[in-house]
Formats: sequence, C-alpha cells, structure tokens
Amino acid sequence: MKNLLFVAFVLAVFGLQAQTTIKKSSISTSGGTMTSGNREVIFTVGETNVQETDTGNVHLSEGFIGPDIAEALGISDYGILSGVSIYPNPVSEIFSVRLTQRSHYEFYIFDLQGKRILYRQSQDANQTFDIGFLTAGSYLLIVIDRDSKSKKVFKIIKK
Repeated sequence: MKNLLFVAFVLAVFGLQAQTTIKKSSISTSGGTMTSGNREVIFTVGETNVQETDTGNVHLSEGFIGPDIAEALGISDYGILSGVSIYPNPVSEIFSVRLTQRSHYEFYIFDLQGKRILYRQSQDANQTFDIGFLTAGSYLLIVIDRDSKSKKVFKIIKK
C-alpha cells in the first residue's frame, strides 16, 4: 500500500495523471471462479454469509462478487440489514428466514448467472421458502427492508 501511495505522489508531483483500477478478486483457502457471458462469480467453500458495503467511492464485498444486482433492484444506496438469519443452509428443500420485526420486506432468489428465480413481498418477520424444485447448486437470497432502506445478501447452497 505504501508503494502505491508513493507512486501516486511521484506522478502527482511531476504533473502526470495516475489511473488506478482495482479488479474484483477473492482470497480464500478453497473455491473457484465461474464465468457466463459477461458475468463472473468468485466463490469460496463454506461461505454462507455474503455482505457488501460502500464507503465513498470504495466498494467492499465479502462473498459473492458479481453484477451490480443492487442497482437493478433500486437498492444501491441501502445500508446493511441486521437481525436477519436463515436456516438450514445448506438446504434440501425448505429454509426459513427470520427477521426481528415486521416491515415491508422483499425477498429475491437469483441463480449465479443473475437470473431471478423467485420474488416475494411480505410484512411478516418469518418466512419459509420451498426450493425443492431447484437443481443442486448455489443461489443468492436478497432480503430488502424498504422501510429502513437496508438489505442483506445470503449465499444459499441447495443440496
């Protein structure tokens, strides 16, 4: 990091413009990368929770790194939803979502290519999802609280 700052400083002193590009990547002990068209998914083994945060112009992502689904859902400026849990995960057929309070929730399930599999709205804090019809693999569950303008993303593993 110090080297990068030094290079940027030297270029600024000499009147040159420095352009830095940060590539999406993941460091883990095990996992892989899947590519389909213009979409790339980087995943790690055993990861069940996915979280993203923005600080100014820096975007940090723990877990799924893929297309900007948040912009498509109109939630790019939403904060992190706390007090939400899912179980069991991995799941064979049915999993539950538990939230701490009633609100205007939206639930989305996407496959890793970005295709929407399921959408549901509810004001109840407890939800049950039957995904027995899906093939084994990894999916994303996005839980959105429209009232508090917050969201949480989970990686669901279907056995």
